[in-house]
Amino acid sequence: MTRIFLDTEFTGLHQRTTLISLAMVAESGEEFYAEFTDYDSSQLFPWLQEHVMPKLWLQNKLDFDRRPGGVYLMGDRSTIRKALEAWLKPFELIEVWADVLAYDWVLFCELFGGALHLPANVFYAPFDLATLFRLKNEITPTGKYQKDLNRFAFAGVSDQWQHNALMDARVEWLCIHKIETSHGS
Repeated sequence: MTRIFLDTEFTGLHQRTTLISLAMVAESGEEFYAEFTDYDSSQLFPWLQEHVMPKLWLQNKLDFDRRPGGVYLMGDRSTIRKALEAWLKPFELIEVWADVLAYDWVLFCELFGGALHLPANVFYAPFDLATLFRLKNEITPTGKYQKDLNRFAFAGVSDQWQHNALMDARVEWLCIHKIETSHGS
């Protein structure tokens, strides 16, 4: 089984949200990064304009660390879904991890037409990094955001590109690796 780390950026925490970007990073190093051209721009609020939109590497024609064999594209939902299906196909069985998967997993499933239409090699139950942090006593919530853990600081990575889906997915992988090597798996 291959663990793949998922992150998305989207237009808001509401039922009609649309994907802005999606990234997947396999623990074996393969990457998929896509920026959507058909997100609902009317839903962009100031926080997204400030923290997410400037970090869209392809749309803004920014230079970034592209890994050999990685898939990096811009397109509409249909184009991205087809490219993602092709990227996922070579993996035998996939275990999906996301930081706070309640946000990312539903959008990932909807890209394929719902959870019942996921590719056959994607395990039906995703796994949550935030829950793992809690179980390992790295997070001790005392309020809505109090006592949360900065994933970039934990991973030892600059947060310059936080809220870029690919960088966030890479950091998820680094966090899991650090948890497993420091706490045991």
